[in-house]
Amino acid sequence: MILIRGIGTNPYIGVGKVKKIVTLEDLLELDGGEIVVVSKASRDMLSHLQKAGGVITDYGGITSHVAIVLREFGVPCVVGTGKATLVLEDDEIVTLDGKTGNIYQGFMELEEEKEFLEIFNPSTRIKVNLNVPEIAGRVAPYADGVGSLRIENIIIRTGKHPQVLLDEGELTGVLTDGVREIVDAFYPKSVFFRTFDIPTDELRHLEGGEIEPFEHNPLLGSRGITKDLNNPPILEAQFNAVKNLLDEGYSNLALKIPYVRDISEYVKSKKILKKCGVRPHQDLKVGVSVETPSVVLTFDEFLKEGLDFITLGMSDLTMCSLAVDRRGVNVSKHFQITHPAVMGMVKMVIDQCNQADIESCITGYAASDPRIVKKLVHWGISSISTNPDQILKMRRLVNLAEDEVLLSNFSKRNI
Repeated sequence: MILIRGIGTNPYIGVGKVKKIVTLEDLLELDGGEIVVVSKASRDMLSHLQKAGGVITDYGGITSHVAIVLREFGVPCVVGTGKATLVLEDDEIVTLDGKTGNIYQGFMELEEEKEFLEIFNPSTRIKVNLNVPEIAGRVAPYADGVGSLRIENIIIRTGKHPQVLLDEGELTGVLTDGVREIVDAFYPKSVFFRTFDIPTDELRHLEGGEIEPFEHNPLLGSRGITKDLNNPPILEAQFNAVKNLLDEGYSNLALKIPYVRDISEYVKSKKILKKCGVRPHQDLKVGVSVETPSVVLTFDEFLKEGLDFITLGMSDLTMCSLAVDRRGVNVSKHFQITHPAVMGMVKMVIDQCNQADIESCITGYAASDPRIVKKLVHWGISSISTNPDQILKMRRLVNLAEDEVLLSNFSKRNI
């Protein structure tokens, strides 16, 4: 019997006793293997949630950071149930289907989705999104690089706000050590290091997080490069970590500036990078994550300023284009990542990148959606950066999509 439904975020199945989480003490009491039920999961919980048998939340969406990281850890997760904390009871046995979003009463024999074992090698590069360093060695042989290295989890695991680590003189060192593990595992394949993009509500949980302002919609608030430019020492600490790794000989590192709203932010970021002793586009490849309509509609300015690559963040681009909170349960039906307006902007950027011979890469949730990936391959995108558990599937899917393109072009020439 189905007890409740939510949004499935991965293909994994979990069975176990329900453990409701209300306080930090509840998290500390986890033995491992429980089905954790919580109103809202935050990044600071991840060190505890990774040992859960499954995670169910009242709020949150498929593109939430917690859902993405749990997928990397192979933890079944269902989000956005709306009322799991009210419906489910402590210690009852449930089965969680991370694919369908169904929560069943008792033990159900469900089969997890299996990976394709054959490895395809399409012309379009198949990269991976990474949040945690320890899985880098396992996925590096199957990926053509890292399209988005999200360094936030490296910091959050310390339990300290970046400002606290900076004041203690530890921020650059923590980042250097965490990123080194990844660039070393992937060397000489490229790794796109993304500077901080942590919403204020997720920073408030950390030691020293009380300095963060309260925002009603943090995803449209102080985040990404805008936030770091308001506190240059934090940005400099990240750039110094990049310089340390370059000095150690890791030439496969590249720098990505996230959630850019205006060309001026990109220009200022590069000036600070140069101040830290790294010459943009010479010592290091530099690009931006295209996540706002303002960047799409002024993309020619970014091309003139200089770009070595770009990535496309379609979840944020959808949120900003359609005026829909990507974490909002009540408006989730309006969050249409394949909306014509969003897809139209994506094609505009890919076309301009191809004309300028610049790498374009799709990252995030969209890079695991077969419908979107096939379309982007037909449009000529350079690379796909998907979740670790989707690498082999995307290799097969993209290989088939490229065959379709070749067949279509051959047919046109022979008409």
